[in-house]
Amino acid sequence: MMKAQAVWDSAKRPPALMGRVAARMASEGASSTMGRETQKPPVYRGRYGISAFVLALSGLMLCGSSTVFAQNNSNAQKSGAQPTQSFEQLTKRARAAQDANQLPEAIRLYQKATALRPSWSEGWWYLGTMLFDSNQIAQAHDAFLHFVSVEHKQPGPGFGMLGLTEFELKNYRKALDAVERGRALGLGDNPAFVQRVLYVDGILNNDLGQPEIALARLTRVANLLAAEHPEALRETVLEDTELLDALGLAALRIRQLPTEISSGQAELVRKAGHAQALILIQDPIAAGAEIKQLVDQHPSEPGVHYMYGVFLLDHDSASAVDQFRREIEISPRSPFARIQLALQFLHTGDYEQGLKYAQEAVALAPDNFISHVACGSLWLELGNTDHALHELRIAVRMSPGSPEAHFALSRALSAAGQSGDAARERAEFERLKTLTGANDRQQRN
Repeated sequence: MMKAQAVWDSAKRPPALMGRVAARMASEGASSTMGRETQKPPVYRGRYGISAFVLALSGLMLCGSSTVFAQNNSNAQKSGAQPTQSFEQLTKRARAAQDANQLPEAIRLYQKATALRPSWSEGWWYLGTMLFDSNQIAQAHDAFLHFVSVEHKQPGPGFGMLGLTEFELKNYRKALDAVERGRALGLGDNPAFVQRVLYVDGILNNDLGQPEIALARLTRVANLLAAEHPEALRETVLEDTELLDALGLAALRIRQLPTEISSGQAELVRKAGHAQALILIQDPIAAGAEIKQLVDQHPSEPGVHYMYGVFLLDHDSASAVDQFRREIEISPRSPFARIQLALQFLHTGDYEQGLKYAQEAVALAPDNFISHVACGSLWLELGNTDHALHELRIAVRMSPGSPEAHFALSRALSAAGQSGDAARERAEFERLKTLTGANDRQQRN
């Protein structure tokens, strides 16, 4: 188990939280220990790293427990009780129990304190962390939900942690929505926490049919690992088997979680992940040799020719096209080789042939936003702006955080003479591009 403290950026954290937000990151295979704050750390270490969820993500309304808490507070005031004094006494006792690592007692006292003051974000934070560490995931989820409903300065890390709780509860779509929202808002500067959230983001995107996004998230994980260990970059990335399996699944376009890899798949997935990791650490010669070996050893295995085609695109596009066509023969129901062919023919100007593959991809994978981006872009080049706008609006609805989708839509709107809407889409493209760059810089620093 690796330990981490102070997930929130101390420069932005409310003063009441300074030096007290603590948590222990837990991920299988973790091997590094996070640095500590200069201020005195509490004795308690939570299991992951922070948590919460912004209500607007799911449209949920706080009810039930929060209503009861507010009613209890109102009743206490009507009966002549002194909730402020009682609250101060409870928080003092709760912190003492927390510092003494008396978790059941600390949880009980924080529950009482948050009942008296539902707007106390710090209390919800500690409560959620300790409940999570005690494997009371559903209760932790509720505490984190309350936390972000009252925490307005830096909710991004809270989105990330709520995503982790949803992941533990196997609510995978909600988990993905939460971690994506957290990534967009900024996850803070705790590398272990950021890595874990991006890892979950990646494997969920792959499992839910967006392997392109999955590889982008997992690439960030690899980059963060490398930045942490520049003296042993190669070993750090190539020996992280959890990351390798996730990369292998995404590279082969296998829609499942790493925990679902069968014994028959394990060797192929791990080798594919190793080759993909070599690409990420910029060793294309070794990567090419390993991928070619996979093709030779598994010529009829779905995903292998696709992976080789992607590798060949930059320097041998003709051979890449051949590999994608071979992949379609092996996996006639898979959309991914068709998407690559559509994009390649968009690039070379063979729009009619590209549109054929793009339409087939949309029919096979209507939930894959890139298939709609490719289809819309090809319709635009063929002069059919109505069809282009239809496909690209679908793409933006599916992936509102994708700069590329907004950019493509802005071009189609401009071609349709809708200059105002085009300008708004272009502005959103610029905003997302800037936000992505800012988040990447924050995570690197």
